[in-house]
Amino acid sequence: MTSLQALFVIAGVGYIIGSLTVKEMQLGASGVLLVALLFGHIGYELPPIIRDLGLVLFIVSVGLISGPSFFRNLKRNALSYGVIAVAIIVSATVLALALRTVFGIPRELATGIFTGALTTTPGLAAALEVTDNPNVSVGYGIAYPFGVIGKVLLIQAIPILAGKNLKEEVAKYKSKKPFAGKSSLIVREFIVDNPEVDRKTLAELDVASRTGAVVSRVMRGKHIVAALGDTLLLQGDYVRAVGTQESLMRLGELIGPVVKLSMDEPGLEVRDLTVESNEVAGRRLQELDVYEKYGVILTRIMRMGIEFTPSGKTVLELKDVVRAVGPKFALDRFQEFLGIQRRILGNTGLVPLSLVISLGIFIGRLQIPVPGIGSVSLGLTGGPLLASLMIGHIGSVGPWSLRPSGQFLGNTREFGLMLFLAGAGVSAGHGFVETVSKYGWILFFMGAIITLFPMLLGFVVAHKGFKLDFIDTMGCICGGTTSTPALGALISAAGTDEVATPYAAIYPFAMVLVVIASSVLAMF
Repeated sequence: MTSLQALFVIAGVGYIIGSLTVKEMQLGASGVLLVALLFGHIGYELPPIIRDLGLVLFIVSVGLISGPSFFRNLKRNALSYGVIAVAIIVSATVLALALRTVFGIPRELATGIFTGALTTTPGLAAALEVTDNPNVSVGYGIAYPFGVIGKVLLIQAIPILAGKNLKEEVAKYKSKKPFAGKSSLIVREFIVDNPEVDRKTLAELDVASRTGAVVSRVMRGKHIVAALGDTLLLQGDYVRAVGTQESLMRLGELIGPVVKLSMDEPGLEVRDLTVESNEVAGRRLQELDVYEKYGVILTRIMRMGIEFTPSGKTVLELKDVVRAVGPKFALDRFQEFLGIQRRILGNTGLVPLSLVISLGIFIGRLQIPVPGIGSVSLGLTGGPLLASLMIGHIGSVGPWSLRPSGQFLGNTREFGLMLFLAGAGVSAGHGFVETVSKYGWILFFMGAIITLFPMLLGFVVAHKGFKLDFIDTMGCICGGTTSTPALGALISAAGTDEVATPYAAIYPFAMVLVVIASSVLAMF
């Protein structure tokens, strides 16, 4: 079997194993690592370029996904989400240092245990970049299975330990949302028969604020026009409005009764729009009055590959993709509010991706003088990560977007992860059995402690220290440990994806911190 054929056999079998579900738990892409360890053990080799290519594709995709929110969150949430992430990652780092000293575990192996226990592939990549030692991958492979399973089990056990009913906490959380009652839009037609609104404009009547509904069309005789602020209403006019059941009832009380009428209006549309305006980014939805001002309802937000339902407390970030529902004219106005919907440079996303990788490799090779040490470089992990975070934050030049679509980045991230895990796993497989035989249960014990304790500490800091809602707290500890499987288990247990909002907010902090911590552990 050639190396190229072995690579895709490893990938295919690995993803089959990773897709197997046991009690709603999956290994995911890490099934590739397990198969790669086996192939390495029986003597297969893969060229180093496969691991390096996978590394830069994975790291740059993660950086571009996280970049739009990372720097803004760093400034805005450093006192809450930042501290929670620091508490989780620093406690795990201290535990790794203490346990490797107590049990005499080699530095590279202990660093791998650290990255596997936190299920952090960026951390594994950073440690391998520093050490170029396959024992890092061995440690990762040993600790990763419990890292996944332990987090999934603990995230379901914490509500029991805290005496909380997760479904009840979700209900309380939703009841506090300013948009809780605005769940569906309907369209109705009315006839203007209230003398008090005759010969007044929609702006003078302040329809949106007074009723919560938005007038989309006005028909006078046989002529239908789009409803604007200066549109004058006359008795006998027909209007079409969009809103909730309650808001349309209020509109009827204001202008006149509902009628059955066929107006030349296509009705509601659904549009996915990207947040491009700096004026919008960083603001809560309740501040923007999206529903009242524009007559649209946001049903989903897509950020960093995670989809979640927005609430009034949700803070929009640059490059968020929002799914808006409303009439065409309202969506046109809302789209203008969000900023110019830019085209991706090169259309497919390969052009900006290639440019960022090239820039990242260049930055990674720069020698940075450090007094007392000499000079250091950021390498294939730090350079591409820094470059992609910066480009993801800048986002665009003129009419061109420098950030590929979320779907493109998600696919690239997964492909890069597959290449990286296959290359790293085959290299580590040559000494995997010998290492496990030498240290035995100590390695598994070390991984379990690093998996569980930081999550419990994060819960205490978030819920008791910062007094976050229970649902926010649960999302935070999933994001603070960079655990997507734990998030999936939490969503399943809670019956809602509300928990993905704090996960998406804290994840960039934790991701960068864990890369730094892995590098430090691998160096010293």
